[in-house]
Parts: sequence; structure tokens; C-alpha cells
Amino acid sequence: IDAPAGAADAAAPVALAPCAATTIRYGLGAVKGVGRGACEAIVEARRAGPFDDLQDFCKRVDSGKLNKRALEALTQAGALDRLGRNRASLMLQLPEVLKATDQLTREREAGQVSLFGGGETAPTLRLELPETDEWPLSQLLNGERDTLGHYLSGHPFDPYRDELQGLVGNDLGDLDRIWESRPESARGGWRPELDTIVAGQVVAMRKKGDSQMFVQIEDGRGRLECAFFGETYGEFAALLARDRLLVIQGGLREDAFSGGFALKVQRCWDYAQVCAKHAQRLSLRLDLRVPGTWQRVDALLARNRPGQTPLRLDLLRDGAAGMLDLNGAQAVRIDADLVGALKAQPGVRAVKLSLSKPWAS
Repeated sequence: IDAPAGAADAAAPVALAPCAATTIRYGLGAVKGVGRGACEAIVEARRAGPFDDLQDFCKRVDSGKLNKRALEALTQAGALDRLGRNRASLMLQLPEVLKATDQLTREREAGQVSLFGGGETAPTLRLELPETDEWPLSQLLNGERDTLGHYLSGHPFDPYRDELQGLVGNDLGDLDRIWESRPESARGGWRPELDTIVAGQVVAMRKKGDSQMFVQIEDGRGRLECAFFGETYGEFAALLARDRLLVIQGGLREDAFSGGFALKVQRCWDYAQVCAKHAQRLSLRLDLRVPGTWQRVDALLARNRPGQTPLRLDLLRDGAAGMLDLNGAQAVRIDADLVGALKAQPGVRAVKLSLSKPWAS
């Protein structure tokens, strides 16, 4: 534990392994599901030196104060990241490590550990622990939100950022710049508004009466409250749900109460529906020198056939490069997660989804 000398405060900044310059230091007591007793047991065990891995951690920390639920919470929060390959592997290893350390504890209590004059020193524990690929980003982020109350590894908006940036032309961190660059025609009058298109994930909703809804959206770079009034609320109410990605058109104005901005909504689109209805072309740059690239990509695309969106393939091979357009039976249906799945494949160098603007039709 990297904590102030002599301190065992559950709210003190702590880390379970040596801290690099980029390490985020966070109070263990703030992790949901980890009580004060567990925090103090971890601090006490850490005084003997850094933990080597998950086995070492579980062996040294008092098992009577650190249960499986707390260990799962620490794993999901990212507190144990330095003790294993990734969070998915750590969670997979937990049952076997806990079983082994519980057995050591029982043997120690029965006096078997010191049977041959070894004192109180625990025997060397050597387990061959399984490893696996990391969880999807959405699962990582949900674990962080559940245990910390916010995201650390990224933002759920990230896998869709490039496509939405290309569609709306800005992010929620650009609102000050957009407002300051508005034309003179939008500067006069009472409570001036600027017609703006934004995109974000719904993080909160507040209903007022039967005809008003105030929706908070964010994209990891900014946050904006969007107000749905009267007929507009009735028309788009079915789209308003927590965690949904929305594209919203409306009048941007300064919010004197918050010191930021608010948007009076005119129209709204679900990003998943935009992908399905307004995809014009899916372009892929593939390095076929990486074994299995086309087989992996084609398997993903096959799940989305038949469809209406043509493909453009920019192909790289040893000593050659070429471009191929595919449509007809090879065209695909576009869903919101297809681009991210393709980008994650070895050998895929670039993915670009061209979308037409739904507000222009």
C-alpha cells in the first residue's frame, strides 16, 4: 500500500503495487463492497513490501477480513491490475487462489505449517493459473462504474467517437468554441439560440410533469442537458433511455443557472438506427500479410449479411496493394458495434464508416 507513513486510513490514497508516474491513486475505502476491515488488512500486509501477484496478495492479507466479494470489487475497480495479466484473468483465477489460500489458513490453524520447525512461515504456494483475453471495454467500464461510481479506463462513447465526430463535426468539449464562433445573426434577441447538432450517451434523465424531460448526455469530454418539451417530448420519448447513444438537433443557449449550456431539442435520433438506415459505405484497410486477417474479417461481416451497405477494401500484400469494391450479395447490414469489432481484429489497419446526415433528409 502506498500510503502516508504510519497511516491505515481506509480513505487514504493507496495502490496495491509500486506506482508509476501515470498511476491513479485512489482511496480503497471508496470502492463499493470493500469495508474498513479489509482496507486495514491490506495496508498491514503491504507494509512487508509490494505484492508480487494475486497468489501473493491473497496469501498475505488476512482472509478473515477480505472475502470473495471484496476481491471481486477490487478487481473490477482496477485496484489489482498490476497483479495479473488483465482483469478477466484475475477474476478467472480468484476461485482457485482462494481455495488454495483457505487450505493454507486451515493448515496453519491446525499447526501443520510449523510441523518441521518452519515457525509461522507459510509454505511456498505454486499454482498454474489460467489466463484469458481481456473483457470488452463495455464490461470493464461497467465494472468501474459499479464499484467506483465513474469510469477510469475510458468512456462508453469511445468506440463510436470517430464515426460520431465525422457525423456531427464536434464533441461536447467544443461547446464553448461553437458558441463563441456563432454568427452575428445568432447573437441578438432575448436568450439567443444557435442551431446545433450534438451526440452523446444518456447518463441521467429528469421528468417534469407529463410533457417535459431533461436528459443529460456526455461523451467523455463534456456534458450537456437537453430539454424535450411538449410535442417534441411526445415524438421522441421512446428513444430516451439511460446509456443510449443519441444524436440531437436543437437550439444551444447559455444556461445562466449552471454557467454552461443547455439545448432545447428539435429532433433526435438513436445512433443504432442511424447506422442501420444511413450507412453509405464501410471502408476497410486490411494487411493480408498478417495470417488469418481476411478469414477473421469475413467471419464478422458474414454475420451481417445480407445487407445494403457496400464495402470498399484496401488490401496490402507482399509487394502489392489494391482496392476492391463489393456490393450485392457481399453488402452488409451496419450495426453500432460492427466498426469496433472490426478495428479489434489483427491485421485491420483502418475502418471508416460513411454516414449520411439524417437531419439533411
